[in-house]
Amino acid sequence: MSREKALCGETLLYIAACYAEVLADDIPTHVRELRFAAIRELQKYLITYQNNGYDQRLIDAIAEKKCRMISTITSKSEMDLLIKPRCPHFDGNRFIPDKFMVPEEELICWSETSLRAPLRSEAFERYAELFGQVYPEKSKEIFGGAV
Repeated sequence: MSREKALCGETLLYIAACYAEVLADDIPTHVRELRFAAIRELQKYLITYQNNGYDQRLIDAIAEKKCRMISTITSKSEMDLLIKPRCPHFDGNRFIPDKFMVPEEELICWSETSLRAPLRSEAFERYAELFGQVYPEKSKEIFGGAV
């Protein structure tokens, strides 16, 4: 029987602060409920990443950035774009993220994708670019500053 871990450390602090901010904001009830729903959905994804063994620094960064963004959403469509991880748009030459994507979560998505099949060269370049953004020192070690 598998057992889910509870959120911990900084991630839990970001989530708690996000709930407190939504409670304190002077916003319409439907927006407050939408933001609470967004926080609950975000928690599910963060727990999944944690249970899958991803680096806690990635999880903390996703929590921090997405909690900050939750305070700006006002519609279900914005909530879906913010909460549900997805691939960035490919314009034929490169991948272009949108304003609701965070590099740490996109890095996890590319990692998961690479477990299923080899990445195309453009996808690998994006993966390496994100790795360099998130782990600059490790990237220099691995790629020798070539990314």
